[in-house]
Amino acid sequence: MHETMGKIIRGLRKERNLTQEELAEQLNVTCQAVSRWETEASLPDIAQIVPLAHVFGVSTDVLFGIAGDADDEQTEAFLREYHQKRCSKPEGISDLAHCRACCADVQKILAVYPNNYKLLACSLGSIVSLLWANHRETIQGEETGRGDEMHAMMQEGIRQANVILHHCSDMEYLDLAHRRLVSIYRMAGDLAKAEEHAKQVVDQSGFQLAVVYEAMGRTEDAKVQYINALYTKLIQIEPILPALGYLYEKQGKWEEAYTCYRLRIDLFERILQSKNADEPYHPNLSLNLSYDRCASICMKLGRTEEAMDWLEKLVCFGQRSAEKHHHKTSQLPYFYGIDFSAHLTSVPPAKQITNSLQWSVFDPLRGSKRFRVILAKANSL
Repeated sequence: MHETMGKIIRGLRKERNLTQEELAEQLNVTCQAVSRWETEASLPDIAQIVPLAHVFGVSTDVLFGIAGDADDEQTEAFLREYHQKRCSKPEGISDLAHCRACCADVQKILAVYPNNYKLLACSLGSIVSLLWANHRETIQGEETGRGDEMHAMMQEGIRQANVILHHCSDMEYLDLAHRRLVSIYRMAGDLAKAEEHAKQVVDQSGFQLAVVYEAMGRTEDAKVQYINALYTKLIQIEPILPALGYLYEKQGKWEEAYTCYRLRIDLFERILQSKNADEPYHPNLSLNLSYDRCASICMKLGRTEEAMDWLEKLVCFGQRSAEKHHHKTSQLPYFYGIDFSAHLTSVPPAKQITNSLQWSVFDPLRGSKRFRVILAKANSL
């Protein structure tokens, strides 16, 4: 992002909540001079560049719109050392003390390279870790008057995040800055600001908003976002469970396969439960949520009654799915705005179920009255 020096000075001043008069006083110039810099009527005297950078806590390169990163090799070497230290807490040292020491290490190198985005990202992580460590000790009744220190760290974290937000164009760093600000503002008690940044997070699963809404006491809104987040993650693992189950079946490991299929069913049934009905609200996902696979494995294990139970659940699922098959599934409860089209099968639910019931593994059941009832219900879908 290329900006003029005037815009950069104005942005840095506003980030630090300074008036033109306050900045002018710190630089021993008139407020009119500051105004002329910001409106680009004139440029700061060369003698003012270093003091300006010092007041804002940035390098002079930032004022000139230059990235000014540390050497990549040096940065990577520091980050490797930092992460090794962060993950190796010495015995007898509290988590808070360890987080404080790690945070101090990052601030030292940032003083040399104050606008290196990798280091800023690392610093924001260390600041949030320090704040959480302090929070944990506080709720355990171990408060020792660190309020001023933690407030200063919050302000520094906000400042560093704003450097990224106003001067970086890399989406990865911008997203990270918003995430860190959600945590910082939550701990600062500014939930409106936390919500503002949660809405800017690239990951639209809803988890960041859920956490903020819960802190606000907006229980129903938090529930919506948490379920959104669960569903987003579930969609990612949904194809893995039946694929793994199928591999176990090929190896003849029936119990392992059954566990995979059963877990898939349990996840969907529990997560997508409607608050207004006993049935799950979900689109007609592939393989009928694996009810038929569970029934098939039970047959191979000689558990015929359990197999019947799964087939009854399969038909019940089909009845619900058939009712919703032509409905606009993007408006299902709790999932407003989610596009389910990629997860819809082109085969009608009734056809899927009747196909499953024709599997030869169920042949021993065909003389059973219970199976005939199941089959009749399936054919009536």
